[in-house]
Amino acid sequence: MRRRIIDRVVPVRAALTSYSRLPLIAACAALLTMALGAGAPAYAQPIKMYIQGPGSQLSAISLSGLKDLGGDSDHSLSSEFVGTLRRDLELSGYFRIIDPHAYIEDPQTSGYELGQFNFADWRSINSDFLVKGAVKVDGGKVQLTALLYDVAQQRRMMGKGFTGSADDVPRMARRFADAVLESTTGQKAPFDSKLAFVSTRGGRFKEVYTQSIDGQDLFRLTDNPTINIFPSWDHSAHYLLYLSYKSMEPALYLADLQAKRETRIMSARGRVIGGAISPDGERIVAAVERAGTTNLFMLTRDGEELAQLTDTSGINVSPAFSPDGTKIAYTSDRSGTPQIYVMPAGGGASKRLTYSGDYNTTPAFSPNGDQIAYQSRHGRFDIFVIPASGGDPKQLTDSEGTNEYPTWSPDGRYIAFSSTRGGRSRIYVLMVSNRKIIGPLTEGKGDDTCPAWSWWLGD
Repeated sequence: MRRRIIDRVVPVRAALTSYSRLPLIAACAALLTMALGAGAPAYAQPIKMYIQGPGSQLSAISLSGLKDLGGDSDHSLSSEFVGTLRRDLELSGYFRIIDPHAYIEDPQTSGYELGQFNFADWRSINSDFLVKGAVKVDGGKVQLTALLYDVAQQRRMMGKGFTGSADDVPRMARRFADAVLESTTGQKAPFDSKLAFVSTRGGRFKEVYTQSIDGQDLFRLTDNPTINIFPSWDHSAHYLLYLSYKSMEPALYLADLQAKRETRIMSARGRVIGGAISPDGERIVAAVERAGTTNLFMLTRDGEELAQLTDTSGINVSPAFSPDGTKIAYTSDRSGTPQIYVMPAGGGASKRLTYSGDYNTTPAFSPNGDQIAYQSRHGRFDIFVIPASGGDPKQLTDSEGTNEYPTWSPDGRYIAFSSTRGGRSRIYVLMVSNRKIIGPLTEGKGDDTCPAWSWWLGD
């Protein structure tokens, strides 16, 4: 069960000289392809990230260590918070982190509130922004405050306080990273979220894993000597749907991550070879194959059939819900080649969206529902976006390697995808606005494919 961390905005005049003043606050799918694999437990590794492609100049930010107000004399919690924050801000593509060796002041002898430190020390190393804060540990409870400053204007932009356990510190940093981008760009960042993906890092078989966007909290969801693919989240991130052959025939499995149980979903209509869960977690659209044809069916979360959505003699697969759950994008070969279509989630006429590329699949709606990302083959696979209402597609990836399985971040600024640009398949992120490529997000043995980006985790 997810541990609850509650944060709060720190009032402009609040000081952390006494912690007793703080309140206690506690997708993707595609035409089915098989591969072999198996696995042992996996462990998170440091992520080495680089940025390539066009983009604007990065803002320089300094991340000062947290002042120890008691219980963190070895500065381990400070290091963990700052290290996670550093990875997230680097991953955002907006910031250049100034080397700590250039810092003039010692966070343990200076303050962290306005008037308690010298902005000139930070202007001298060309910082645009500065993060300072403090931490206190009392009886296993960690109380942490982080503050963001505009160095040029010598003002505090934002502050947040957190209460939790030592294990919660990385997530505190991710939440603060979200707030830093919201304060500096006007839009919340997507770091307090999860990434599900498929990997052969454990052996021959494909298994489903989850992790934080910055590579921490790696968790192996499946562990069986077969094929597990196509993860799909609901908006609460309580449920993760995936396809598995662990019962010797394909079936969907809905994992309740809080209750730590799962439901097997099959169909009397034929073999279930893919699916997606609705944003509210109440419905599942399943791709069901029978006698060489594959059609889409709407099911309840328990697998009861509600409606047949498509009825063609070809293949209809790779379903994806719109954010409001009213539309479904999917792949169909009814025109002769796989193309992207959109239809009402309740059934009805479909509209064809794509006309270029001889193989278009794995559609994914943007968080506001106005665009659809997908993979398209023009010699090799690349990631494209197209207006959800139809129009001209735009290529986002650079044709380096094979680029597949797009999935949007909850803020809509990023798309995660798998790519072989570095040799093995890894998960990368691109900034939609400028096509800047960031990553890889995953490392290790084997191939990592089929990412699915969750919504924000919440409390």
